[in-house]
Amino acid sequence: MSNINLANFIIAGTEKAGTTSIFTYLSTHPSVCGSVIKETDFFRNLFSGDYEKDTTKYASYFERCSSDVSIIMEASPGYLGNGAEVAVRIQRLVPDTKLLFILRNPIDRMYSSFNFHVGKLNLDPDLSFEEYVDKCIAYDSGQRTSVELDIEEWYLKIISFGRYADYLKYYYQLFPDKQIKIMFFENLNQDIAGFMVELCQFLEISSDYFHEYDFQRINATYESRLKWLHKIAVYFNAKSERFLRQRPELKQFIVGLYKKINQAREGYDEISDASRERLKQYYLPSIESLQTLIGKKDIPWNI
Repeated sequence: MSNINLANFIIAGTEKAGTTSIFTYLSTHPSVCGSVIKETDFFRNLFSGDYEKDTTKYASYFERCSSDVSIIMEASPGYLGNGAEVAVRIQRLVPDTKLLFILRNPIDRMYSSFNFHVGKLNLDPDLSFEEYVDKCIAYDSGQRTSVELDIEEWYLKIISFGRYADYLKYYYQLFPDKQIKIMFFENLNQDIAGFMVELCQFLEISSDYFHEYDFQRINATYESRLKWLHKIAVYFNAKSERFLRQRPELKQFIVGLYKKINQAREGYDEISDASRERLKQYYLPSIESLQTLIGKKDIPWNI
């Protein structure tokens, strides 16, 4: 038991805020070893409460990590939205781990998430964003169930996951401030090199490695030409995650080739003014709570 590896750094949130990119960049750093798959989701789906069983199972994601590295890492952005349960589980198994939460303008994050999950075929391609917001709010307010709305519960909760303080509070209750790092997607987009330097300081590893680094965009949302082909690609991507995660150059080559064949365009249309205003009213009360919780008044977004 004494020689096994467990994560001492977890990228715990949030979805569509650059977690895949950061995980990929850090995985190449000589002082860092990433899990064999990016999103182990161990503390959401596999944690049992049996210490020895959980230790053995969790360690299986880091078996390839050598004693030469100082950071053993995983990235499961769903940990933030499930904070009430997950924070306790992480604290029980790896109480000294450092936690990173990358936050994004909640309106932009929700719209990006919607388009991403439509692209991944998790949501009906014929569902409009306005209809999706209607359904999320109906579920969030308790008016309708996920069965009645014909959408899996997780995707209906995405709107509430943007109320970041509601979930971060569980981590602040259980972990000292020095183990929690809050960063912002907007800063990542504006100065990626500066973002990585700040993160390396938090992890206490050298940032020199990233001075000449080629930061390529990872996991960008795009629209496919042939839906049937995309469905097959999504299936094989999930099945080959463990293999390709350890071979990032090969994965990028395959993704690039696939995009040449089946990408209609990268990105998506702008969110409508009406939808933005509606979501602004939904999220405004939570922004003040976030500022109070993390002690930051200058959050880099204006909703």
